[in-house]
Amino acid sequence: MFERDQHASDGPMTSTLLRTQESMLRELDSRVEFAMRPDLASLVHWKQNNTAPVHRWYRYREGFSPKLIDVLGLGDRILDPFAGSGSVMVGAAERGLSSAGIDVNPLATFVAGVKLAPLSREQIAMVGAHIELIQSGRFATEEWPIPALNIAHKLFEPTIMTAMMQLRRTIEDHVDDDAVHRYLLLAWISSLESVGSYFKEGNGIKYRNMKRAPISYVRRPEGEWQRARFGDDQRAFAVQTYTRRLQDMLEDEGRIDRGAWSPQRIETGNAAEVLPNLHGEMDSILFSPPYANRFDYFEALKVELWFGGFVSTYEELRKLRKSSMRSHLASDLTQPSASLEELSGLIALMDESSYAMRTRVPGLLAGYFDDMRKVLEQCRRLLARGGRVFVVVGNSAYAGVIVPSDALIAEIGRRVGFSNVRVSVVRPLAVAPQQRLRLDGLSQYMRESVVELW
Repeated sequence: MFERDQHASDGPMTSTLLRTQESMLRELDSRVEFAMRPDLASLVHWKQNNTAPVHRWYRYREGFSPKLIDVLGLGDRILDPFAGSGSVMVGAAERGLSSAGIDVNPLATFVAGVKLAPLSREQIAMVGAHIELIQSGRFATEEWPIPALNIAHKLFEPTIMTAMMQLRRTIEDHVDDDAVHRYLLLAWISSLESVGSYFKEGNGIKYRNMKRAPISYVRRPEGEWQRARFGDDQRAFAVQTYTRRLQDMLEDEGRIDRGAWSPQRIETGNAAEVLPNLHGEMDSILFSPPYANRFDYFEALKVELWFGGFVSTYEELRKLRKSSMRSHLASDLTQPSASLEELSGLIALMDESSYAMRTRVPGLLAGYFDDMRKVLEQCRRLLARGGRVFVVVGNSAYAGVIVPSDALIAEIGRRVGFSNVRVSVVRPLAVAPQQRLRLDGLSQYMRESVVELW
């Protein structure tokens, strides 16, 4: 989704600038075959995975339904260069297909790896024994060290923090089998938000002691919100949340024979850097890159990254952000970027006095579409004859100007050698209230689409 520019001016653009922008957007669209596919709207989001076996093991919002494999007819060999928590790869494994996935986030590839690694009967029995141990109360009294995240002590009630770190110590000290250890750790990580005094919202986290009000937030009465959320026994709530998560995972083991799944490949790294090292042909390549919206997904996932042990210092977190796609301001915007004339023309229309222009958004956009160029070049190289690339993407708006990511990606695709392009619009996107006057008559260009290249 696009991020609303909270700092944009409320004044309307001049009619001349609006007409110029509309002309540019219309001309870009005229180069592409468009189709309306509202039937895909429910499939390009995580929602359908919330209750699906295995997919539900970790709620990773930046994903889509594996049913796209069937609806789009992806074939036997599939690549997802922005794999997230492995929705496509799990879907491929379920169908007996072959897939490869890449993601820069080590938390995401950890989750995908656990989902894709079947447990033996003996290992499942070990998980069951671990649950019994925890339920009996016979787990570690010593705590695992709290990470050096500066807000760590605000994230959990003290009793819950103690219980969770004792559970983590039990996982680390009493489980020797690597696959079982990873399985238990995933259940523990996926329990954090449920037992936490925080929750994910937008491009970060919010605290449960604050309640949304019409204008801002108001503080909820101390003690009241904790009882409403955790009940009277916070320690029992934390332990039961963790064991229930494990029980759900074991329930899925009984419903699906993961041992019969075909093996899949998952790699951690920046797609533009990993793809050149891949060889072989793919029947289809399906991915949803981060949208060009300034969202820093590492910020929203920082609790799991720190508490899961994927980063242990702020320098490690900084390097991780710098290694990611240039879709947010903490990425490496110092890299040179190839110019894209159509994008430069749109940037030239942006309000120079806007917050977006003062915060390096033009450089972010140039970097974003240059990264897309690098990825699409490699996708074309890896695609088998007759294969297709599908890119799920949403358009964005900055400083009174719409950035049509779908049409720009289609144009880049043609320039890197694809002969045919189609954009299937799946749903409209809302225009932020503070930008409605500035974008009067252009709201139809705010859309989420699937760009198809072959």
